Amino acid sequence: MKRIIFLLVAVSANALFVSCSKEQDSKDSNSAKEKIEIPLTDYGFYHNEALDLYYKKYKGIDGKTTGLIIDEMLAELKIKYPEQFKNMDTNEVKLAFQDIDPKKFDMYSFWNSKKEELYASNKVSKRLGSLVDNIIEDDMNYNQCMVAIENFKKVNYLSKTTSTLTVNEQNELVVLENVLKSSNQYWTSKSNPTKKTNSQPGSKAIVADTMGALMFVYSGPMSIIAGGICSLFVNEAIPYEAVPYEEESINL
Repeated sequence: MKRIIFLLVAVSANALFVSCSKEQDSKDSNSAKEKIEIPLTDYGFYHNEALDLYYKKYKGIDGKTTGLIIDEMLAELKIKYPEQFKNMDTNEVKLAFQDIDPKKFDMYSFWNSKKEELYASNKVSKRLGSLVDNIIEDDMNYNQCMVAIENFKKVNYLSKTTSTLTVNEQNELVVLENVLKSSNQYWTSKSNPTKKTNSQPGSKAIVADTMGALMFVYSGPMSIIAGGICSLFVNEAIPYEAVPYEEESINL
Protein backbone atom coordinates (compact mmCIF):
# COMPACT_ATOMS: atom_id res chain seq x y z
CA MET A 1 0.00 0.00 0.00
CA LYS A 2 2.80 2.36 0.95
CA ARG A 3 4.53 1.52 -2.34
CA ILE A 4 1.38 2.40 -4.29
CA ILE A 5 1.02 5.74 -2.47
CA PHE A 6 4.68 6.50 -3.11
CA LEU A 7 4.29 5.78 -6.83
CA LEU A 8 1.20 7.99 -7.05
CA VAL A 9 3.05 10.86 -5.35
CA ALA A 10 6.02 10.42 -7.69
CA VAL A 11 3.81 10.39 -10.78
CA SER A 12 1.93 13.48 -9.58
CA ALA A 13 5.17 15.32 -8.85
CA ASN A 14 6.54 14.41 -12.27
CA ALA A 15 3.33 15.58 -13.96
CA LEU A 16 3.53 18.86 -12.05
CA PHE A 17 7.17 19.29 -13.09
CA VAL A 18 6.32 18.68 -16.75
CA SER A 19 3.40 21.10 -16.52
CA CYS A 20 5.60 23.79 -14.98
CA SER A 21 8.31 23.16 -17.56
CA LYS A 22 5.84 23.54 -20.41
CA GLU A 23 4.48 26.70 -18.84
CA GLN A 24 8.00 28.12 -18.54
CA ASP A 25 8.82 27.09 -22.10
CA SER A 26 5.66 28.85 -23.22
CA LYS A 27 6.70 32.00 -21.33
CA ASP A 28 10.20 31.83 -22.82
CA SER A 29 8.71 31.36 -26.28
CA ASN A 30 6.40 34.33 -25.83
CA SER A 31 9.29 36.41 -24.52
CA ALA A 32 11.34 35.53 -27.60
CA LYS A 33 8.45 36.55 -29.82
CA GLU A 34 8.13 39.87 -28.01
CA LYS A 35 11.74 40.83 -28.66
CA ILE A 36 13.28 40.29 -32.08
CA GLU A 37 17.02 40.81 -32.16
CA ILE A 38 18.39 42.65 -35.19
CA PRO A 39 21.62 41.02 -36.44
CA LEU A 40 24.58 43.39 -36.68
CA THR A 41 24.88 42.52 -40.36
CA ASP A 42 21.39 43.96 -40.91
CA TYR A 43 22.10 47.36 -39.36
CA GLY A 44 23.00 48.82 -42.74
CA PHE A 45 19.73 47.64 -44.27
CA TYR A 46 17.64 49.22 -41.52
CA HIS A 47 19.76 52.37 -41.67
CA ASN A 48 18.81 52.78 -45.33
CA GLU A 49 15.20 52.02 -44.50
CA ALA A 50 15.22 54.73 -41.83
CA LEU A 51 16.39 57.34 -44.34
CA ASP A 52 14.10 56.10 -47.09
CA LEU A 53 10.99 56.08 -44.91
CA TYR A 54 11.79 59.46 -43.37
CA TYR A 55 12.26 61.28 -46.66
CA LYS A 56 9.19 59.71 -48.19
CA LYS A 57 7.07 60.97 -45.29
CA TYR A 58 8.67 64.26 -44.26
CA LYS A 59 10.85 65.42 -47.21
CA GLY A 60 13.11 67.53 -44.95
CA ILE A 61 13.85 68.85 -41.47
CA ASP A 62 13.18 72.59 -41.75
CA GLY A 63 12.11 74.14 -38.43
CA LYS A 64 12.39 70.90 -36.46
CA THR A 65 14.32 70.10 -33.28
CA THR A 66 16.66 67.12 -33.13
CA GLY A 67 14.37 65.38 -30.63
CA LEU A 68 11.38 65.66 -32.95
CA ILE A 69 13.38 64.38 -35.93
CA ILE A 70 14.56 61.37 -33.94
CA ASP A 71 10.97 60.63 -32.83
CA GLU A 72 9.71 60.91 -36.42
CA MET A 73 12.40 58.59 -37.78
CA LEU A 74 11.73 55.97 -35.13
CA ALA A 75 7.96 56.26 -35.64
CA GLU A 76 8.29 55.42 -39.33
CA LEU A 77 10.47 52.39 -38.57
CA LYS A 78 7.95 51.19 -35.97
CA ILE A 79 5.14 51.37 -38.50
CA LYS A 80 6.94 49.18 -41.03
CA TYR A 81 8.93 47.03 -38.58
CA PRO A 82 6.90 47.02 -35.33
CA GLU A 83 8.51 43.95 -33.77
CA GLN A 84 12.08 45.08 -34.34
CA PHE A 85 11.68 48.63 -33.01
CA LYS A 86 8.70 48.65 -30.64
CA ASN A 87 10.71 48.68 -27.40
CA MET A 88 13.48 51.04 -28.43
CA ASP A 89 14.45 53.87 -26.09
CA THR A 90 16.18 56.76 -27.91
CA ASN A 91 16.88 58.95 -24.87
CA GLU A 92 20.65 58.50 -25.16
CA VAL A 93 20.64 59.55 -28.80
CA LYS A 94 18.48 62.56 -27.99
CA LEU A 95 20.83 63.54 -25.18
CA ALA A 96 23.87 63.29 -27.45
CA PHE A 97 22.26 65.47 -30.13
CA GLN A 98 20.32 67.87 -27.90
CA ASP A 99 22.52 70.94 -28.54
CA ILE A 100 22.96 70.28 -32.26
CA ASP A 101 21.59 72.56 -34.97
CA PRO A 102 20.71 70.09 -37.75
CA LYS A 103 21.30 72.70 -40.44
CA LYS A 104 24.84 73.39 -39.15
CA PHE A 105 25.81 69.85 -38.26
CA ASP A 106 29.48 68.95 -38.62
CA MET A 107 30.12 65.23 -38.10
CA TYR A 108 33.83 65.59 -37.53
CA SER A 109 33.37 68.14 -34.75
CA PHE A 110 30.66 65.94 -33.26
CA TRP A 111 32.96 62.91 -33.23
CA ASN A 112 35.86 64.83 -31.71
CA SER A 113 33.64 66.22 -28.96
CA LYS A 114 32.36 62.77 -27.96
CA LYS A 115 35.16 60.27 -28.56
CA GLU A 116 37.10 60.65 -25.28
CA GLU A 117 33.92 60.11 -23.28
CA LEU A 118 33.16 57.03 -25.38
CA TYR A 119 36.66 55.65 -24.80
CA ALA A 120 36.54 56.31 -21.06
CA SER A 121 33.23 54.47 -20.68
CA ASN A 122 34.37 51.60 -22.94
CA LYS A 123 31.55 52.28 -25.36
CA VAL A 124 33.89 52.53 -28.34
CA SER A 125 37.32 50.95 -28.74
CA LYS A 126 40.30 53.27 -29.14
CA ARG A 127 41.54 51.01 -31.92
CA LEU A 128 38.35 51.55 -33.89
CA GLY A 129 38.47 55.20 -32.93
CA SER A 130 41.94 55.52 -34.44
CA LEU A 131 40.57 54.13 -37.69
CA VAL A 132 37.88 56.82 -37.65
CA ASP A 133 40.50 59.47 -36.90
CA ASN A 134 42.51 58.35 -39.93
CA ILE A 135 39.42 58.53 -42.13
CA ILE A 136 38.78 62.08 -40.94
CA GLU A 137 42.37 63.29 -41.16
CA ASP A 138 42.84 61.96 -44.69
CA ASP A 139 39.34 63.11 -45.76
CA MET A 140 38.71 59.67 -47.22
CA ASN A 141 36.01 58.89 -49.76
CA TYR A 142 34.09 55.63 -49.76
CA ASN A 143 36.66 53.61 -51.70
CA GLN A 144 39.49 54.84 -49.51
CA CYS A 145 37.49 53.96 -46.40
CA MET A 146 37.04 50.41 -47.66
CA VAL A 147 40.77 50.07 -48.28
CA ALA A 148 41.50 51.45 -44.80
CA ILE A 149 39.12 48.92 -43.24
CA GLU A 150 40.76 46.04 -45.09
CA ASN A 151 44.19 47.22 -43.95
CA PHE A 152 42.88 47.50 -40.40
CA LYS A 153 41.68 43.90 -40.56
CA LYS A 154 45.05 42.67 -41.80
CA VAL A 155 46.91 44.43 -39.03
CA ASN A 156 44.58 43.35 -36.24
CA TYR A 157 43.61 39.86 -37.40
CA LEU A 158 46.81 38.58 -38.99
CA SER A 159 49.60 40.45 -37.23
CA LYS A 160 51.70 38.45 -34.74
CA THR A 161 52.65 41.57 -32.81
CA THR A 162 49.16 43.06 -32.35
CA SER A 163 46.66 41.65 -29.88
CA THR A 164 43.61 40.25 -31.57
CA LEU A 165 40.36 42.19 -31.56
CA THR A 166 37.97 41.65 -28.67
CA VAL A 167 34.39 40.50 -29.30
CA ASN A 168 33.14 44.06 -28.80
CA GLU A 169 35.71 45.40 -31.26
CA GLN A 170 34.73 42.80 -33.82
CA ASN A 171 31.08 43.79 -33.41
CA GLU A 172 31.98 47.47 -33.82
CA LEU A 173 33.89 46.66 -36.99
CA VAL A 174 30.99 44.63 -38.40
CA VAL A 175 28.58 47.53 -37.89
CA LEU A 176 31.05 50.12 -39.19
CA GLU A 177 31.65 48.22 -42.42
CA ASN A 178 28.03 47.15 -42.90
CA VAL A 179 26.62 50.65 -42.49
CA LEU A 180 29.36 52.12 -44.69
CA LYS A 181 28.49 49.78 -47.57
CA SER A 182 24.74 50.28 -47.19
CA SER A 183 25.10 54.05 -46.94
CA ASN A 184 27.14 54.11 -50.12
CA GLN A 185 24.41 52.15 -51.88
CA TYR A 186 21.77 54.57 -50.60
CA TRP A 187 23.50 57.84 -51.44
CA THR A 188 24.72 56.73 -54.86
CA SER A 189 21.32 55.36 -55.84
CA LYS A 190 19.35 57.45 -58.31
CA SER A 191 16.10 56.14 -56.84
CA ASN A 192 16.50 57.41 -53.27
CA PRO A 193 13.66 59.77 -52.28
CA THR A 194 15.62 62.72 -50.87
CA LYS A 195 14.56 66.06 -52.21
CA LYS A 196 18.13 66.82 -53.28
CA THR A 197 18.95 63.78 -55.39
CA ASN A 198 20.43 65.92 -58.15
CA SER A 199 23.21 67.08 -55.86
CA GLN A 200 23.92 64.28 -53.44
CA PRO A 201 26.19 64.81 -50.42
CA GLY A 202 28.82 62.26 -51.44
CA SER A 203 31.42 60.86 -49.07
CA LYS A 204 30.70 63.13 -46.12
CA ALA A 205 27.20 61.73 -45.58
CA ILE A 206 28.44 58.17 -46.10
CA VAL A 207 31.22 58.58 -43.55
CA ALA A 208 28.85 60.39 -41.16
CA ASP A 209 26.47 57.41 -41.24
CA THR A 210 29.31 55.12 -40.29
CA MET A 211 30.56 57.27 -37.44
CA GLY A 212 27.10 57.80 -35.99
CA ALA A 213 26.39 54.07 -36.03
CA LEU A 214 29.77 53.23 -34.48
CA MET A 215 29.29 55.72 -31.64
CA PHE A 216 26.14 53.89 -30.49
CA VAL A 217 26.97 50.24 -31.24
CA TYR A 218 27.07 49.62 -27.47
CA SER A 219 23.36 50.41 -27.29
CA GLY A 220 22.25 47.92 -29.92
CA PRO A 221 19.73 48.98 -32.61
CA MET A 222 19.77 52.56 -31.32
CA SER A 223 22.90 52.68 -33.46
CA ILE A 224 20.65 52.49 -36.52
CA ILE A 225 18.82 55.67 -35.50
CA ALA A 226 22.09 57.48 -34.68
CA GLY A 227 23.59 56.64 -38.06
CA GLY A 228 20.41 57.70 -39.84
CA ILE A 229 20.27 61.00 -37.95
CA CYS A 230 23.91 61.82 -38.75
CA SER A 231 23.31 61.08 -42.41
CA LEU A 232 20.12 63.13 -42.48
CA PHE A 233 21.80 66.11 -40.83
CA VAL A 234 24.81 66.05 -43.15
CA ASN A 235 22.54 65.82 -46.17
CA GLU A 236 20.68 68.92 -45.00
CA ALA A 237 23.76 70.88 -43.87
CA ILE A 238 26.31 70.48 -46.69
CA PRO A 239 26.44 73.11 -49.47
CA TYR A 240 25.65 70.65 -52.25
CA GLU A 241 27.12 72.55 -55.16
CA ALA A 242 30.55 72.13 -53.57
CA VAL A 243 30.26 68.39 -52.94
CA PRO A 244 31.45 65.88 -55.55
CA TYR A 245 29.10 63.06 -56.46
CA GLU A 246 30.72 59.63 -56.41
CA GLU A 247 29.03 57.15 -58.68
CA GLU A 248 31.79 54.61 -59.02
CA SER A 249 32.84 52.42 -56.13
CA ILE A 250 34.97 49.35 -55.66
CA ASN A 251 33.74 46.15 -54.11
CA LEU A 252 36.02 44.61 -51.53
